[in-house]
Amino acid sequence: MAAATQERWTILAGIPKVVKDEEAKRIFPPGTSISVAYNELPSASVLTAPFRITSPPYPYGNYPYIAAADPSGLLLLSAKHPLAEFSAMITYHICDARTGEVISLCNHRGPMDLHADNVGLIMSGQRCLVAELLPKSDGTGRATLLCYTVGEYQWVEMELDYSPPLQQGRFWYGDGVISHAGLLWWVDLSYGLLACDPFADEPELIHTPFPRVLDELPVERMNRSAYCCVKVSGGRLRYVQIHGSPDAPVVSMWTLADPPASAGEWIPECSVCLADIWADESYLETMLPRSVPALALLHPADPCKVYFFLGSCIFAVDLRRRMIVEFSEFEMPNPPDQMMTSSLFVHAWQYDPSRSRPSDFVPTHLRKVKEIAAQRRLFAGMYNSYLRRRGTAAKLNGSRKSVSRRIQKVMRMITPDHVFKRRGISKVDLHRFASLTMDEMGS
Repeated sequence: MAAATQERWTILAGIPKVVKDEEAKRIFPPGTSISVAYNELPSASVLTAPFRITSPPYPYGNYPYIAAADPSGLLLLSAKHPLAEFSAMITYHICDARTGEVISLCNHRGPMDLHADNVGLIMSGQRCLVAELLPKSDGTGRATLLCYTVGEYQWVEMELDYSPPLQQGRFWYGDGVISHAGLLWWVDLSYGLLACDPFADEPELIHTPFPRVLDELPVERMNRSAYCCVKVSGGRLRYVQIHGSPDAPVVSMWTLADPPASAGEWIPECSVCLADIWADESYLETMLPRSVPALALLHPADPCKVYFFLGSCIFAVDLRRRMIVEFSEFEMPNPPDQMMTSSLFVHAWQYDPSRSRPSDFVPTHLRKVKEIAAQRRLFAGMYNSYLRRRGTAAKLNGSRKSVSRRIQKVMRMITPDHVFKRRGISKVDLHRFASLTMDEMGS
């Protein structure tokens, strides 16, 4: 616990600042694609990204979103690219805060969630995996898990069971994803948690319902994260909720007792009346109104320190002493329309750039991505050259499997095996790149 207490952390704004590409070239250090401005607690640290990676927020809930902030310094950015007034294409990018480099993940073929609040990142040694969970709303209790292991350059799709199933027509409302205890935990604040080990050969989804609270405060579904949240603090998963009546609200906390083998039990930790905090001199000095605040986050090492938003301010309350211990103005870049600034839009990021060890994780995989892109262009050029010589139309017909075989056959006809071997291209790579070449050629 002592080591965790001394670990440096920052409050990372979940929505990045987006700048034009010309400005990014001017303000970013050479060779970098993103930058992070670190600010002292409780002010916000902010990721800045260029237009070429993501569009800025625009109406109807379409906004770029930092889905995960790992202690290694890696950030998972869910970028948005508008297609029409009510729709957007989503792309995922792993950003290295230490080097400013970015890995862009190739698109998977499955559907993507509107807000991409169902995607998470988990590290295991030098392995990095991105996973998106899409529970079905047809009453069958089935869910699609899409996994992308960095370095394998493809999405793997699995069908899993979960219970109890969502009622038919009731959608999964993604409220973020947490990496904890070797598992990814998908959060729906009106349903509970679904957790699994995405590295497992046969992942199993574990459902953990939240504590039942009868006197919930009325709130719109899109703003539920203002009055309840689940975060990691002190090495445990903890659930916090503001409930009671608008005139006498209460903040309560529970700790998950028994993860991860089965659905654990939530143990009550504390319950504090907001009136006690409002009456304390530390609150009176801030000149804030006696209004119900929105939950922000928990201190990652001290569970008794809870952060709240109220207006343009953020403040931390020590629940044991019922007093404010931190207070500051808080600026969220481009806050989303019609939604409250809440726990959904901030991360307690336990990353210390001054102590981070140099790692070649991102540069290594960036080199591989560039090599693959060059090989894809090489293969596409070779195949098109062959078609031109044969006078064959570039349009390919048939199943993906048959077309892939034809591309591989043509590649071997054009280039001897020893040339591929000298370039470090294996038979597995040949099959994979043939499939990617089909995509690049629009087949």
